[in-house]
This record gives sequence, structure tokens and C-alpha cells, in this order.
Amino acid sequence: MVIKKFQAKTEAEAIVLAKKELGDDITVIHSRNVKPKGFFSFFKKMLVEITVAKDEENVKSEKDNIKEGVAAIDAARAAAEEKAATVKSAAPKPEKAKNEVNASADAEKRAVEARLDNIQNLLEQKLSVQEKEKKAEPEKNVKQEADDLKTKELMDFTKLLYNTLIDNEVDEKFANELIGEVEQNFGSNVNVEHILSHIYQKVILKFGKPETIEPAERNAKAVFFIGPTGVGKTTTLAKLASRFKLTDNKRIALFTTDTYRISATDQLKTYANIMGVPFHVIYTPEELVEEYERYKDYDYILIDTAGHSPHNTEQKEDMEKFIHVLEGVAQTENYLVLSATTKYKDLLKICDVYREMTGYRLIFTKLDETECHGNLLNVRMHTMAPMSYVTNGQNVPDDIEVFNPQNAVKRLLGG
Repeated sequence: MVIKKFQAKTEAEAIVLAKKELGDDITVIHSRNVKPKGFFSFFKKMLVEITVAKDEENVKSEKDNIKEGVAAIDAARAAAEEKAATVKSAAPKPEKAKNEVNASADAEKRAVEARLDNIQNLLEQKLSVQEKEKKAEPEKNVKQEADDLKTKELMDFTKLLYNTLIDNEVDEKFANELIGEVEQNFGSNVNVEHILSHIYQKVILKFGKPETIEPAERNAKAVFFIGPTGVGKTTTLAKLASRFKLTDNKRIALFTTDTYRISATDQLKTYANIMGVPFHVIYTPEELVEEYERYKDYDYILIDTAGHSPHNTEQKEDMEKFIHVLEGVAQTENYLVLSATTKYKDLLKICDVYREMTGYRLIFTKLDETECHGNLLNVRMHTMAPMSYVTNGQNVPDDIEVFNPQNAVKRLLGG
């Protein structure tokens, strides 16, 4: 009895493969779902494997068929010789007729032998090839085992990278996208270093080049800091103001439109007094335009705004008026300040609400308060807004820096 296994997407397809090779009279003795072999197989769909049986007496190997073919040729050659001898013995006695019959029999015999020789040569060549392939099979099996071991190691390493991304709270769809791109770009000769380098470069490209605050071509640039309450907008504004004033020697003024929280106003006023820069509380959009005109020969006007609930329509409308009132009057930029400790779903909601109001760049705060930095990539991929700055502490002006894609990717991939 011959027993073989066949794999396909469905059981029906596997049976078709089995019948194609062994014939219709087969018996399916077992069926199961199996993982596909090969690189990144843990991301692929399961296959169906069937085990079939067929009586050995009904199955002949190709080698046996070739040998039987050679034997048949020998039998045919013998029959041709016997036929020629019979023709000669039965030929008429007159000399001329006898010679004609013998010539005809010899010609037929030579034609048959020529055809049989050609067929035999072809069969013997094929049999020789099969013998060589059979001798080479042990070496082939060793190479296959080595390839299988390498594939398993690569799969284990790639799965480790995938799990590291997930542990860092990278959204599953983005992690799958990254791993899928590796599968599309590498063949069986890929190694661990190539996988790591490829993913490293891919994530850096997805973060993109950071975009920071630069001077306007003329007049003061108006920079709005927007975002929910408690993410550190006021402290972030103060850190940047200190750098512009003390390090870059820029002329700056500080405004706030946050009239809801007295503590935030007092905090920013204190920073302004320490740095010796102008500070104003802005109550209406019209007042914002007036105050801008007073300081338009400065380098930057940094504007703190009130945080608001995504569900508070009135606060949202007020915010929009302040953000858009300087359009056409000044060059403006908006920076959405987010905390790296905020839950992913909440971050997406915040980003969507502010995106309905205006375009923005991204600042992430409180990186020192979390071990998981996947939200930076999640928000970047969700909004495609440029990354700008990150903060990692409360010290003014030290604990802020321009977003560094390389450092971020190292943290995401476990260092």
C-alpha cells in the first residue's frame, strides 16, 4: 500500500492533487489543518493536509514503467526478427522474386529496429537521470534541513520583533503592516541583520522628518499651543520660550487665551516675568489681532490656549475663532500637545476633534512617565501630522528636545 500526504487551501483541492498523482481509486484516511511552511508563515492562513492510501499493486513507479518499456522494446525487436525470418522462409523460389522479398523484409526490419533504438535510448537516458537524482537525494535532504532551520530561526526572530512592537503598545494593524512589508521585500536568503535593519529604516521613514518652529519670512510668527487640559501645554510653551529667548536671543511675547484657569495664567505670567518678556491675557479674537499688531516686529508670539472637552461644542467654537482670526494677518502654526501616557483610543478622539478645527504638528509630553512609546507611532500613522518636539520632565527649559526618529525607533524595538 502507498500512503502520501497532500496540502492545499481546502480539502477538495487537496483531493484533486492526490487523484492527479495517484489516480481516482484512493482512500482519504486522515485530514487536518496545518500551518504553511516558509518565511513569516505565522501571518498566513492555515492549509488543509490530507493523508491518502492506495493499494501498491495499482501504483507503479516511473522507474518500473521505464524498465517495462525497455523490456517491451526488446520483445518488439525479437518479434520483428521472427517476422523477417518467416517472410524469408515463405518467399517464392525464383531468384528474382526471392531477392525482392528478402530486401523488403530487411528494410522493414531495419526501420523497426531504428525506431526501437530511438525509444530505448530515450528511456535509458531518463532512467540514468533518475538514478543520479536518487544518489543526490541525501545531499538535497541535508540542504533542505539547513534551510528549514534557518527559516524557523528567522520566523522566531521576526515574531520577537512583532511582539516587541505590540508590548510597546503599537497598534496591531501598524505592527502587521511593518512585518508584512518585510515579507514582501525579502526572499529565503534574508538574515536577521537585514530584517532588523529593514524594520528600523521603515519605522524611521514612517515617523518622517521633524518640523519645528522657525522664524517667519517677515513679521512675527504666531504659534498656537492647543490640546486637552493637563497635558502640559503651558510648561511646554515656557520651555520653548526660554530657549528662543536665552539660547537663540529671539524677541518673543507670550499670550494666553485660557481665561478658564487662573492658575495657568499665573504660571505663564511668572515665566514671562522671569524671562523679561511681554505677557498678555487675551479675552476676544479681536483683541488678539490688536495685540499682535503691537508686537508684529518681534520674532515669535507664543499663544497658550484653553484645553477643552471633545464634547463641549461651545468651547470648541471659541477655540476655532481664536485659531483662525490671525489668518491673512500673520504667518501662523498650530502645535497639538499630547501626553504619551494618554490611552490610545482617547488620543485618537482628541486628534480627530482638533483636526476638524485646523491642521497641526505634534508635540508629545511626559515620555519620562511611561515605558511604552507606541502611541507616538500610532498617532503619527493615524494623523500623518508632522512630529515636532518631545518632553521628558518638568524642568524649564531643559526637559524638551526636537523629536529624534532614530531614538524613538530604538525604544520601540527594545533598544
